Amino acid sequence: MAVPLLWPAMPPLSDLPVHMGRYRIQAGMDGAPTLAEAFSIHWMPVGNLGVDVLVLLLGPALGIEFATKLVVLAIPMLTAAGMLFVAAEIHGRIPPTAAFALPLAYGYPFQFGFVNYALSVALALLAFGLALRLARQKRWRARAALLLVGGIVIYFSHVMGWGVFGLLCVAEAAVRRLKEPGGVWHAARGVAADCLPLAVPLLFILIWRGEGGGGAISALFDLRAKWGGLESALRERWVGWDGYCALGLLGVFLVCAARPFRLDPRLAAALAALGVLYLCLPYAFFGLIYADARLAPLLLAIALLSLRPREGLDGRVMTLAAVAALVFFAARIAVTTVSMGLYAGEQERNLEALEALPNNSRVLALVDLGCPRGWAPPRITIASMAIVRRDSFVNDQFRMPGAQLVRVGPSIPADFAYEDSGRIRLPGCDRPEPLLADRLAAIPRDRFDHVWVLGVPRDRQPHESWLRPLWTSEQGALYRIVPPGG
Repeated sequence: MAVPLLWPAMPPLSDLPVHMGRYRIQAGMDGAPTLAEAFSIHWMPVGNLGVDVLVLLLGPALGIEFATKLVVLAIPMLTAAGMLFVAAEIHGRIPPTAAFALPLAYGYPFQFGFVNYALSVALALLAFGLALRLARQKRWRARAALLLVGGIVIYFSHVMGWGVFGLLCVAEAAVRRLKEPGGVWHAARGVAADCLPLAVPLLFILIWRGEGGGGAISALFDLRAKWGGLESALRERWVGWDGYCALGLLGVFLVCAARPFRLDPRLAAALAALGVLYLCLPYAFFGLIYADARLAPLLLAIALLSLRPREGLDGRVMTLAAVAALVFFAARIAVTTVSMGLYAGEQERNLEALEALPNNSRVLALVDLGCPRGWAPPRITIASMAIVRRDSFVNDQFRMPGAQLVRVGPSIPADFAYEDSGRIRLPGCDRPEPLLADRLAAIPRDRFDHVWVLGVPRDRQPHESWLRPLWTSEQGALYRIVPPGG
């Protein structure tokens, strides 16, 4: 599970450089006057701090970049360990189809760089596996303590991971309690008692949202998008390979569940609950984008982990299923390793621009992600590495009300403060972003001293007289803004 991320110096996940810029800011801005002037930190109990906290702890000893690599490298391993732990506790042994689920740890949410969410899911699976074990051993006090402490830890990692952990635990408790005499109401009271410790993070949410954290809610019940989320569960680079692999996993589940295998009722209940949540969750929620699509890989994973061979199933069928699962796993890991290497090479070529950038600069990044946007847009949202490596301001942090702690101060014009201010298009592209030339004309030149253009071919790069090239490549350029009369 670690192999795809061993070689790249920086995990080449789409949004990770933006997160790393935030980690640098949160680590302290003493000795970095440009950062201190431009950014501020507003601490509150945000349910979106998992990797942030770990890098904050490890960064002083290891540095921001290496600490980030180690933490992100651990996420797929922890996720796979959680899947196998849950499978072993549910079935008494790891079923032959379990390896089909493991590549979903590298699913689209992880590829997009939703590392706090991915870490929270890994922790939720591990904690759920332990909760299953404690319930099997009838250690109810220890289980209650786990739900209390684990729920708080997972919440601060990411609020959606806490929701996932809660649904898994409620589903398990409901199936267990319904087997007891007393009927549905007795079972409902028992489930509420069993899972009450999970409710503590609701207090943090009230404080968090009371601090003014909002965030729009959009795209409710878009069934086409829901199906697209399942097709994109393994989205990485090659649309045919990734798409057919995801549909293949869905086919494996349907074929196996139809006859040679059966579903464990506890994971089947969890799958149903997650399915309802997936259908009801909007695209944007609590300031988080792709809120619903983040669940798609987990849905497939829980479905596959729920498969249990029926009693008396021919051993040759189980051997064939195990071999097929391991071949699929090995193929996905091999292709992901190649893909990560290609993405890392692309990022490193663009990061060469930082060698020409002075420390404590004020940089306006303008990024063209291509037109039309394909299955695998270039992973060139890397401008925040100027924060990490050059202690420089760059307009690359996310404008996510209530979802993160870092804000841009009044020294930077509001229209040029955040990541959305740097999205541009080239002539001939029918997209809503402003044209590169129009964005250049609007730059407040007294507030910035450099312009970094990314994703723009050499023959279409700007040649304004007030821009002096410091570095150029086939897909980007770094310029110094020449002051009037300079």
